Amino acid sequence: MRRVVTSLLPLLIAAPLMAQTTLGFRGGLSEARASTDVEDTVDQEARRGVVAGLDIAFPVGSAVELRIGGAYVQKGTGVSADLPSEGISGSTSIEADWVQASALVRIGTPRDGGASFGLLLGPWAASLLSCEASLDFDVGELGPVSESISCDDLTKSTDYGIAAGAGVEMAISDGLRLGVDLIYSLGLANIDDTSTEDVKTRHLALQAGFVIPLGG
Repeated sequence: MRRVVTSLLPLLIAAPLMAQTTLGFRGGLSEARASTDVEDTVDQEARRGVVAGLDIAFPVGSAVELRIGGAYVQKGTGVSADLPSEGISGSTSIEADWVQASALVRIGTPRDGGASFGLLLGPWAASLLSCEASLDFDVGELGPVSESISCDDLTKSTDYGIAAGAGVEMAISDGLRLGVDLIYSLGLANIDDTSTEDVKTRHLALQAGFVIPLGG
C-alpha cells in the first residue's frame, strides 16, 4: 500500500499543476527603435513590424506563473539626417529580424473569474536572422544615392535584455481564453559589431492571441 501511495504521489502533485498550465499562441504589431550614442545629431523614426510566437506557462505560486516563450520579432530603426553645410540630406532604415526567447514571470489575479489581469517581467535573449539597411541620400553635386545592403556582418548575432509589460486574459469558452499583452523589451547588449558606436534595441509590442489550458 505504501508503495502504491508513493508512486501515485508525484501524479497527485502534478495533476493540479498540469490543469493550470496553459499554451499560448500570440501575434501582433510592434514598434522598434535603437538607443545610440549619436541620438542628438540625428532624427530617429521607429520601424513598425510584426511579432508572432508561442509560449507555455505554468504556476509557481498562487498568483505567480512562469511563461516560457519563443517568437519571431522585427526590430530596427529609421534615421534621417540633414547636414546643409556639407550638402547632405536623406535617410537610412535598418530592418533586423530576430528569433527571441523569453522567461517572463506573470503576477496576476486568478483565472477563476471572467478576466485575469497580470504584470509581466523577465529576461529575454535573441538570435539574429537577417539585417538589411536601406540608404536614400542626396549628396550635393553627386546627386541622389539609393542602395540596399546587408548589415548582417555589422550586427552582432545575439542580443539580450529585460522585458516588462501587462496583460489581460478573458474566457471565451471552458477550454479557450483570449489574451492581450503590451510588452516593452529593453536591450542591454551593444549589437553594433563595428565597435564604432553603442547601439541597443528598444521594442514595444501589442499582441493578442489564444490561450489554451492543458490537462483539462
